[in-house]
Amino acid sequence: MLFILVVTGVLGSCIYDFNPQVDGEGGYMIVDGDIIIGEVSKIRLSYSWSLVDTTATQDEERMRILYQSKMHIEDSQGKRYENMSQEAGSAIGYFDMREADPSLDYRLVIENTNGTYASSWGRAIPPGQIDSLSFQINDDLGVLSILVSAHSSDPVPSYFRWKVDETWEYHAEIRANYKYIYTGGPDGEVVPMPDSESTYRCWLSDSRPEIMTASTEKLKEDRLVNHQLYTIGNRDWRISVCYQPEVTQMRITEEAYRYWEQLDRNGKDVGGLYSPEPSELRGNVSNVNDPYELVLGYVSVMSVAHATFYVKDGIARFYQRPERRYAIPLVLNNGYQYLEAYQMWRSPATDVWNDNGYWLGYEWWPDYCLDCRYDGGTNKRQPEWPI
Repeated sequence: MLFILVVTGVLGSCIYDFNPQVDGEGGYMIVDGDIIIGEVSKIRLSYSWSLVDTTATQDEERMRILYQSKMHIEDSQGKRYENMSQEAGSAIGYFDMREADPSLDYRLVIENTNGTYASSWGRAIPPGQIDSLSFQINDDLGVLSILVSAHSSDPVPSYFRWKVDETWEYHAEIRANYKYIYTGGPDGEVVPMPDSESTYRCWLSDSRPEIMTASTEKLKEDRLVNHQLYTIGNRDWRISVCYQPEVTQMRITEEAYRYWEQLDRNGKDVGGLYSPEPSELRGNVSNVNDPYELVLGYVSVMSVAHATFYVKDGIARFYQRPERRYAIPLVLNNGYQYLEAYQMWRSPATDVWNDNGYWLGYEWWPDYCLDCRYDGGTNKRQPEWPI
């Protein structure tokens, strides 16, 4: 089954944090991020960790150097783009490249007590066109694939790379129609839950960890049709209500493509990025004073294209809810009981009536059954989210 959905443009950029393991000696600096012409670029510095134990003193010294690093981006005409901010306790830089000239070359420069590091010079390659995003469910209804169709008008083959930020809607196990007004005594009230305060619907966002690349070098046309980016299983809660992948597409150099392909193979073969032979994964960042020092990461200069779409479970008919054991609700009907239940982290949900139409009280459930925020999301509806 193949479903094609309308593609809409979205703004923003994304970065995927990682702290890889390295077999043997660790402590290699990692440079994570790209120079994105036309957007705010984010660069993150970190260190690899080793399978060989290091002392706390070594770790502290590395982190001190990391946090004191200075970063800037420069172009081939000598203009500098300074770090706009520095997040407390981390080595993350933001660079406003929205007015940068795409016809110039750019590189990242990092300065710390270990030396000056620089990425290779590069010029942005047009990202190509995202023709459509779609999803496909396999025949046994067990896996849903996210697909992209894309092309470029350049006369040379394309080396594509994608990043995906995902947002999904999910629901609490029980919908609360009421809330409890706590007063400190047995005179607390149960009142209807306003829609604006409901904790039944929540939204959560994350970034896909996969390395997603593809090449048209062996194709007759510089075009990809229904290329699989990643898959989602039918018991994955992200697909339980509504799922939105926001896809960022870029075209990179052949050298960068080979780098990401090798990195992906290493991660799949061994289970840890940059393991076991980091020397084979040398990127394009180096210490200008010590070119033999190993630095991990590849900083490309690029422009990007964005697109998004929604997968609704009602349309896909795909999600299989796992069997769960629910807590047992309490049926309560007086203020003393309400107060005691509230102090046990319970809240009212629905009315309970007997077969004769007599009201018995309210069902009080544990808060984690009624409040979707317990799973890490927010109950503030996302802009432009389908109702």
